[in-house]
Amino acid sequence: MKVTRCQELSPSQAETIVGLTAVSVFCSPGFAGLWRHVGGKAVNWVVEEAGELRAVLPGVEFGAGLWRRFQAMPDGCYGRVFYADTAPDRKRAVVSALSQGLKKAHYAKLYIYDYYDSFGSPGDFAEMNCTTTIVDISSPEWQPPHESVRRGINKAEREGIEVRAINWDRDAAAFVELMRRTERRHGRSVRYPEAFFRSLAELARHDERIKWLWCEHDGEPAASHIYIAEDGAVIYWQGYFDKKFSFLRPNHYMHYTTAKAAAAQGVKYFNLGASPETAEGLKAYKDRWGGSPYSYKCYWSKSLLGRLV
Repeated sequence: MKVTRCQELSPSQAETIVGLTAVSVFCSPGFAGLWRHVGGKAVNWVVEEAGELRAVLPGVEFGAGLWRRFQAMPDGCYGRVFYADTAPDRKRAVVSALSQGLKKAHYAKLYIYDYYDSFGSPGDFAEMNCTTTIVDISSPEWQPPHESVRRGINKAEREGIEVRAINWDRDAAAFVELMRRTERRHGRSVRYPEAFFRSLAELARHDERIKWLWCEHDGEPAASHIYIAEDGAVIYWQGYFDKKFSFLRPNHYMHYTTAKAAAAQGVKYFNLGASPETAEGLKAYKDRWGGSPYSYKCYWSKSLLGRLV
């Protein structure tokens, strides 16, 4: 098998890869392209045999030379290997070849967030356990089981909360300020520049699987949530919130209405996202939605240089 790192694809490769990756927002060319705003470049690791494409692993590279790093996908977003031939023995052969190709690339750091267990355990990389919280919303009668969550939703409705899709042309300045205030409150630096979100808003206009919701109160931004619908689940990816509007309960309301709307379209699961091990309060909040932990592997490696930074 031939394994190739491709930044530019031939027309036939591009057509095949777009078809294979169609179920995934995170691995789509448009989403992978967002990371150019933070110094990344989208690449595809392609496995071919007898001139036929057998599999592809989309990802993003950062840095150059000995400092080059690979993530599938960045920021903990889920990556996966997409197979043209899904027979188990063929998949094992692809993973073996792909693993060797990735090792020969000598990345300073490599991370593959294998939520869908597409990579298996190749043995060529270290493994890290990751956990997210999954809520089964498939029943038409589903409601958050904890009374405090239901009270929050009812409170939002009594307050007359209004939630809509973000309009970047109108809301950009308010969003950027809300995002910066949220990061300052948590003691974090801003992760993404405005250009990243501008491109994401444009992507959301053309891909209905990206749900970017916006809530204001008396003309001030209260909350912004970004959800990704992917492969039978709706995933809470990013959220920003002004605590001044806690009385409005926008986080409760936006989660609930998004989950119910997704369930009405046949989506079975609401993924509330990963929580740091030390974030006991956040994990307790997610448990109140009736969530259960779901564990998956991140495969990683670091060169000697990568271990120093």
